[in-house]
Amino acid sequence: VLTSVPRLVWVLWAGDVTKSLLFPGIKLRPYQLEGINWLVQCYEVQHGCILADEMGLGKTCQTISLLLYLTKKISSKERFLILCPLSVLSNWKEELERFGPGLSFITYVGSKEERPKLQESLKEDSHFYAFLTTYEICLKDAAFLKSFSWAALVVDEAHRLKNQNSLLYKTLSEFSIGFSLLLTGTPVQNSLQELYSLLSLIEPDIFPREQVKEFVEYYQVIEKESEPAKELHSLLQPFLLRRVKSEVAAELPKKVEVVLYHGMSALQKKYYKAILTKDLDAFENETGRKVTLQNVLIQLRKCVAHPYLFNGVEPEPFEIGDHIVEASGKMCLLDKLLSFLYAGGHRVLLFSQMTQLLDILQDYMDYRGYSYERLDGSVRGEERHLAIKNFGQQPIFIFLLSTRAGGVGMNLTAADTVIFTDSDFNPQNDMQAIARAHRIGQHKPVKIIRLIGRDTVEEIIYRRAASKLQLTNAIVEGGQFALGAPKPQGTAELQLNEILKFGLDKLLSSEGSTIQDVELENILGETKGGQWIMDTLLPLKEENEEEDTENHMYVYEGKDYSKEPTLIEETSKEGRALRNKANALLTGLREQSARRKHLLSEEELEARKKKRQEAAAKRARLMEEKKAAKAEAEHKKKMAWWEANHYTSTCLPSEESGSEEEFEEDEFGQNVHLDCKDGDQNYIKYVMGDVTHPQAEEGDAIIVHCLDDSGRWGRGGLFTALEARSDQPRKIYEMAGKMKDLELGGTLLFPIDDKISRKRGQDLLALIVAQHRDRSNNLSGIKLSALEKGLKKIYLAAKKRNATVHLPRIGYATKGFNWYGTERLIRKHLATQGVPTLIYYFSRNKGSSSASQPYSPSTTVSKP
Repeated sequence: VLTSVPRLVWVLWAGDVTKSLLFPGIKLRPYQLEGINWLVQCYEVQHGCILADEMGLGKTCQTISLLLYLTKKISSKERFLILCPLSVLSNWKEELERFGPGLSFITYVGSKEERPKLQESLKEDSHFYAFLTTYEICLKDAAFLKSFSWAALVVDEAHRLKNQNSLLYKTLSEFSIGFSLLLTGTPVQNSLQELYSLLSLIEPDIFPREQVKEFVEYYQVIEKESEPAKELHSLLQPFLLRRVKSEVAAELPKKVEVVLYHGMSALQKKYYKAILTKDLDAFENETGRKVTLQNVLIQLRKCVAHPYLFNGVEPEPFEIGDHIVEASGKMCLLDKLLSFLYAGGHRVLLFSQMTQLLDILQDYMDYRGYSYERLDGSVRGEERHLAIKNFGQQPIFIFLLSTRAGGVGMNLTAADTVIFTDSDFNPQNDMQAIARAHRIGQHKPVKIIRLIGRDTVEEIIYRRAASKLQLTNAIVEGGQFALGAPKPQGTAELQLNEILKFGLDKLLSSEGSTIQDVELENILGETKGGQWIMDTLLPLKEENEEEDTENHMYVYEGKDYSKEPTLIEETSKEGRALRNKANALLTGLREQSARRKHLLSEEELEARKKKRQEAAAKRARLMEEKKAAKAEAEHKKKMAWWEANHYTSTCLPSEESGSEEEFEEDEFGQNVHLDCKDGDQNYIKYVMGDVTHPQAEEGDAIIVHCLDDSGRWGRGGLFTALEARSDQPRKIYEMAGKMKDLELGGTLLFPIDDKISRKRGQDLLALIVAQHRDRSNNLSGIKLSALEKGLKKIYLAAKKRNATVHLPRIGYATKGFNWYGTERLIRKHLATQGVPTLIYYFSRNKGSSSASQPYSPSTTVSKP
């Protein structure tokens, strides 16, 4: 391979560019100045490079300094393209404004409709150097970005480009780029093929894409001191710069990793064995539906994390309580651990692979009263930035993060403790997650705590992840890619030896104690004033290294479930035998109970039964009274709050729409009002027009609109159309949100106060709360049960006012929404009950003309 690849002539750089540049607002460290000189040297020699400093050493700062230097080298028509993940876009903006005030830049983001306008303005405005955008926007607007001649390309978190067949890799390969700079703290993750992909992008002539197979085959088996390793190190030397914190940031506080092994609850053991034996009957829930066990590995991980991750396992109806902790061995340990950390004044980053587990942890945080923020892939960019800002400025105890969404380019140095509920298959992802807290700017020692289920699939994953680090140690850590003096030998081994392992499950089972009896300070180390004291020697000995026996996920409690050909049959036989034994025992107990009953007279048995019934009725009555008193107290408190804020609710009362005797079903299964005479219009009318200008010549008209329970007025569609008539709907809805007057099924009804008026009657607006936003700001679909409650209330209001009801085609653009179910509800509760009902189809091209047309039979389509 070395003979087939052209040798690069390395030119000695004699100058020091940092002496000729002034960096306003930047206090650079010595290794950062060396890094800038190295980057400038790569640019002058005209080849791309990879800045692979360990996470948290200021790669962004060094890059901005390089771009400041390059502004004096490029022409007025050349630009810099900076690509980064959405989660760190705001951080890049802040760093560019802080470190590069003379470096004018454009942040290219926005909706599909906004970006074309921005493109036109960019063609006219040439007074900028840097062009900052995200991976996704780059892919969507690749045709526009290709029209530029880029003097330099900067890709942050460049391990995104580790696959040559990815769309982003292919797209960037087609750009016109003078100089490429890739920023990644993990240049080697899983294989040499990923490293070659990065090299091929920055220097396609030296590292052709088609030679990746030969490269991998030649260097796939290497050791630190072997000849292939030395050749590879010499080959990478001009293109790769790697510094680690232990070498260049001696003032950075120490970090120590502790692995805590835990056991499983009886419920977890039951489901763990059921997964291994593919016993689907164990997962049958109350509805009779069974879960599918397609991916055994994933199901085992879910079981070790928390059994409530399976549908039907959690008791219904849902009530938060201690059961959420007791059901999982991991949660029992985590509960004790968080209590210890909270008392010690620590702040925590809590990582998990599964967002569903974050949902359970979020319920747990509410139950224990811990303050927290949350960030995962579903959280929008603006809210991510706000959550990070809140955690840095406010005394929030825990930050819940998904490992991959939370492990990219964020600064969370306010935390001094990192907890992993589960390990990633790729150890580099966990290392990035740790670097969110252990980076420059951290002034306190950092403790990393990893929770692993003993003798489970989690232990196997952790061992394999640790073995993957050997590739990085052999190629990068052993290559001495730092400038200056060579690094001391054995650094990687020292880092691995800092990982202390304690089997709390064995500790507990040996003496029959409980998790509360264990002194965590003896395990984790001494803590004082909210800081870890790293110099304290831990009294517990480190566990012996695990035996190098072959192990896989089907081995559990010393039994290999994969080598049992008739395992399911045997399990079913054992199950039948156990059931027969249980039935025999139950029969004996019943006979014994019957014999006891014969000893009592019928009057005594009846008296006992009556006494039990009276006691149960008394308990139920007391519970109802307690519940009613609590509801009444809350209602009084709410009314006092409303009165103090001069708020009057516009919600319609919760009444049933008529009694059952008033309706009967027609041949189509629809309810028909018995008072309706022949010839009355009992069906929906479909019209073309704008629902905000109802086509009713006389009588009151009720316009219906569905929204969520957040109290935040939306944009576009019916929101904008209503606001064009009057700002009153927005004010009333937002005030109802502030006063906690928005519940699913609730309906606000009020007149629209604007200049548009009809000769007979007025226009009213009914706002049905039919959608819900959770704590993560995720919006549910329209809930038919809530919509039905609202339509029942509108029916009563329409009958009382003798009004017509006007609706848009509710939810027709909502993904997965059932319009036919909605139409049936409208027909059932309005149209067939004698309430004239119109549904509007709005044409965007002819909306203004059709909205102004009066209602006439020719524009109406009636459905039987």
